Amino acid sequence: MLLSIVTDEISADLETSVELAKEWGLTAVELRGISDERFPRVSEFWKTRVPELLQKADMKVSAISSGLFKIPYPGLQPSGTRILRWEDNLVYRKFKSAEALVRDHLENLLPMTFMAAKQLGVSTVVCFSFDRGEGVSSDAPVPQGVYDALTEAAHQAEAENITLVMEVEHICWGDTGKNAARIVEKIGSPALGINWDPANAYRAGEEYPFPEGYAAVRQMVRHVHFKDARKNPFSGEKEFVFDGIIDWPGQIKALVNDEYSGYISVETHAQPKVAMARQSLAKLRNLIQEAQL
Repeated sequence: MLLSIVTDEISADLETSVELAKEWGLTAVELRGISDERFPRVSEFWKTRVPELLQKADMKVSAISSGLFKIPYPGLQPSGTRILRWEDNLVYRKFKSAEALVRDHLENLLPMTFMAAKQLGVSTVVCFSFDRGEGVSSDAPVPQGVYDALTEAAHQAEAENITLVMEVEHICWGDTGKNAARIVEKIGSPALGINWDPANAYRAGEEYPFPEGYAAVRQMVRHVHFKDARKNPFSGEKEFVFDGIIDWPGQIKALVNDEYSGYISVETHAQPKVAMARQSLAKLRNLIQEAQL
């Protein structure tokens, strides 16, 4: 089992986050945000500096999270026209814009991410299963287009010897362990696995991400995100916290018993960033040590 941390969970400045990660004894980081952009859609300056900074620090990359498919998937194109032409035009342009964004991810962001992965010597790329849209139940049938897009991406990944790991994410179609597993099973590509995030699954409504959610994805896990969550006693909303209700001792023990050999990336989603990142990493190390006794 290998450890890493998502760079922008420490700092938006890559140099600072890599320096601190190394100081904390890490040998790998997960690349996501750099300044106010998301890697690899960054300036030419950063495209040059990222490999240089990592090489100088002797830091590996556990995964690249470029935001692939964390976008709305267009629903069915509205049929007919509306009485008000401006309204009809607005709906048409909204649909076409969403459709163009999907093609942009498949035809531009995906190959750009694979190119960056090869340059950095990383074989794992985080992706998502498309934003369901506000008010759409996670129990609703997954649109065929979502399967088609992920299948196309998986085929490209196979050709590049890269593994796509679909993150369990509460706003997406694969929001829980069970729902994510169904998507990956249906696509059936060896190049598509799961980025298991129990806290995200809990936020999506999976009350027991471990053991129930994990049981569904167990054979598909290729990457793991470490953070915790609980229900706010005042608002009732589920939020990310340092100490939550996720059974991380049980989850880590299960990963050890299953001989999981991939990365666990610290992703706090909490502030203050540096303190929370450092404390979460220490907590994770203690959990792993206890699980291995």
